Amino acid sequence: MENIYQRYTPEQMETIHLADFYTMLYAILGQTLLDALGIEGEAVLREATRRYGADRGRTRRQNHLSANVKINMKNLFSIGSDLPTDPRFCGQALKLTPEERNHRTLRCPMAELWGREGYQYVGRIYCEEFHPACYGSYAYGYTRVGLARTLTQKGDSFCSFNIILRAENLPEELKSICFEEYDPFFTGQTHDIPRAEGKSGYNSLCVRVYYYLLEVMRERFGEERDGVLQKGLIAFARYAAGALRTYAEEMGTPLTPAFVESHFPLSMQPEQEPLWARYAGHGARKFLQAEFYPAFEKYLGFRS
Repeated sequence: MENIYQRYTPEQMETIHLADFYTMLYAILGQTLLDALGIEGEAVLREATRRYGADRGRTRRQNHLSANVKINMKNLFSIGSDLPTDPRFCGQALKLTPEERNHRTLRCPMAELWGREGYQYVGRIYCEEFHPACYGSYAYGYTRVGLARTLTQKGDSFCSFNIILRAENLPEELKSICFEEYDPFFTGQTHDIPRAEGKSGYNSLCVRVYYYLLEVMRERFGEERDGVLQKGLIAFARYAAGALRTYAEEMGTPLTPAFVESHFPLSMQPEQEPLWARYAGHGARKFLQAEFYPAFEKYLGFRS
């Protein structure tokens, strides 16, 4: 088995741990819904994943528009990604133009972790729902997403993406927004959009995954089934605390609040996290503070 502590720097290990917790937050909450609610739980998970993907697509689009970046496939996959760099990812770029991205993912740490931990079906749901929603939302609903193979599908050895935005399929008013050749007055990008950083980037992704799961649950069941999500949050707290303890031991460092803050994506002081102002609906922050954090701190040994 790969010894990642010899292969990667301490800074890279922080990013790897942050990424894995994001991956497992989705998996554990999603599996809890499936176990408790069956087909209704799967419907909630799929809808929440689509909303999450659409949110990320819209946010990327707005960031690009604010920097005078054209809304097309080349820019989507090369300018200002909201996904922090995970050094374990490995891919093969086959084609990248304003109209098309053709890519193979040869190694996906998310798929590997879901497979090891027994969440391959939940991971498959993520692949099926997130990518079309995200890339479609980014380009005003005109993107066509082909996902012929995925590493979350048994028997597939790579992910195969073919993502297309054809100028001829756009209404006239969008052509100049998406492609330079239709905009004779285009003056170029106005400022850089940096790739999301580790802690803040994965915190944002985790907040949004959780928020849309809560939102869809509340829309469909009111507060009647809050116990299902509560169970999932406690299960994630147990998993995360155990993983952090293992990581600290393997890195030869004590399990302190500072270590947790660096290696775990969600802020340990959620009341000071400005992102919650954007996701204030359904009492999301207060529910997380009440149901997740006490269990998490207890499992960590930070409170009795």
